[in-house]
Amino acid sequence: MLELLRAILKAETVFGLSVPSMAAFNALGFTRAYYLTPIVMDRTVGPAMFNLGYPAEWEEAYRNAPKGSDPLPFIALRIGRPFRWGKLPGTLSLQPSEIAYIKSLEKWGMSDGIGIPVYGSAARVGFVGISGPKEPDGLETADMELLWVVAETSYLRYCELIVADAEPVPRLSSRELDVLHQMAEGKSNASIARNLDLSQETVDTYARRIFLKLNVSDRTSAVIKGVSRGIVIASEPQIEKAIRDRHPDYGVSKETE
Repeated sequence: MLELLRAILKAETVFGLSVPSMAAFNALGFTRAYYLTPIVMDRTVGPAMFNLGYPAEWEEAYRNAPKGSDPLPFIALRIGRPFRWGKLPGTLSLQPSEIAYIKSLEKWGMSDGIGIPVYGSAARVGFVGISGPKEPDGLETADMELLWVVAETSYLRYCELIVADAEPVPRLSSRELDVLHQMAEGKSNASIARNLDLSQETVDTYARRIFLKLNVSDRTSAVIKGVSRGIVIASEPQIEKAIRDRHPDYGVSKETE
């Protein structure tokens, strides 16, 4: 397993990362995985999805479904560790739509599987869903800790690769960071204006500045780029505060607010 983990860490491209990642999952008894990133609180923000072994029909149906339909990544964040979606804790409260989604997985042969929350550089949050056990009792005997290690190692390397290929991180002012953070929480410009004690026109101006700096044209794209580049953390405000405490100069700008 150590050699398989080393191979993951040595992958040179995102595409090339899939081979050693699936080799490690196969060694642990599973043949299918899908990755979602970034995971943010606003379910209307569709994460990127990477399919490793699931049927093309499932992938097409998944991509065509409304954004936020898959509750598994959000369940993963609530549980905080690997879990079986076919045997969720009885203490977990689910919405009817979440129950219906999990039930619908039966038609794809995915009535059970393992969901894993993963965390990368710059506080990126992702999700890995694993199924297709090689043995009939594969889910019962799965080594959850090792699967977690493989998923986390793979996601960390993925984050390293996308950062290496990306353009420089744009610098946002403190007020622009405040606005982007509340966008990531799904708040409207009117709500942001009330929360920050600003006029809606001022918030609209900050939003346009954010779009320009991030080279995007809408809120969803701004949030996705902001989270994926580590500019804003939508899932854990406490983590964002800790990062700002460690890097007090981040967000400092010569702009006047």
